[in-house]
Amino acid sequence: MSRLDLVIAGTLVAVQLDGAMAALQSQLRDIFRGFLAPAGSAAVRLIVSYDHRTAFNQFAANPALITQTEDSVPLLRRVAELYPFDRPLVIGFRNGILAYRVGAQEALLYLFRSEERNILVGSLLKLLFLFLAVVMVERDRLMVHGAGLRLGSEGTLFLGVSGAGKSTVAGYAARNDLLSDDAPMITRNGRSFAIHASPFSQVDLFDRKAADHHRREAPLTRLVFLRQADRLALEPRDKRSVVAELLREHIHGIAVMGGELRGRAFAFCCDLCAAVPGFDLFFQNDAHFLTLFEGQDSRTEP
Repeated sequence: MSRLDLVIAGTLVAVQLDGAMAALQSQLRDIFRGFLAPAGSAAVRLIVSYDHRTAFNQFAANPALITQTEDSVPLLRRVAELYPFDRPLVIGFRNGILAYRVGAQEALLYLFRSEERNILVGSLLKLLFLFLAVVMVERDRLMVHGAGLRLGSEGTLFLGVSGAGKSTVAGYAARNDLLSDDAPMITRNGRSFAIHASPFSQVDLFDRKAADHHRREAPLTRLVFLRQADRLALEPRDKRSVVAELLREHIHGIAVMGGELRGRAFAFCCDLCAAVPGFDLFFQNDAHFLTLFEGQDSRTEP
């Protein structure tokens, strides 16, 4: 057994690697560099185990909540033996299954072999990602599909569907200003919100991050939706449409959270959009968009 302690947006998570999974510790430490914490009392623990003895049917390529069917019953019985919590959230993806009872402070990530091509490391990373998305909502935080940048003293969250230009926008910003181009974390303190760095980023994935990289954050003052166009403009949006698009497109893991956590995510988004103004950014794929944010006070319209 080996253990990896993470700190993300102030939340401590212990990842316990049992049996053969202990061999992945070095690889995971590389992925989460800048977000490692000294071993201690974590807020929640994730136990990762692998069973090579019994083959089960592989899940689909899209993560999904698992219910009892003829195919899933044997695997669910095995998970219940290892994770004896009543009515947990159960998520399946490829060669893995995640079981977590909200409020239990402990989760199981169970990997298994199948008769098909096995995708063990990919299953582990995807389900770990989803587990963190669930834990963040439980702790009044949000992991958002977007690019978080620190522009001056303020934080901006750039949002868009795949291909809209999130990584492009992040690539034009200074490295020190990038919090994440895929999954920044949002926290709140009263009516104020902050945007935090996360280990999930493409632009700086292989950068050597400082040990305290996880402390990078900025007050969140803008929600900016990316629209590729042949003009450059930053136009305000009404709050209702911002909430609707944020929930529909940009909350990591919301489809597999279950009703209780979806309700919390919805309430968080409503409060966020009531406090932080939203804009549409019409831009081309170049760095000129940054001029719209230079010396701009977020409390005034551009």
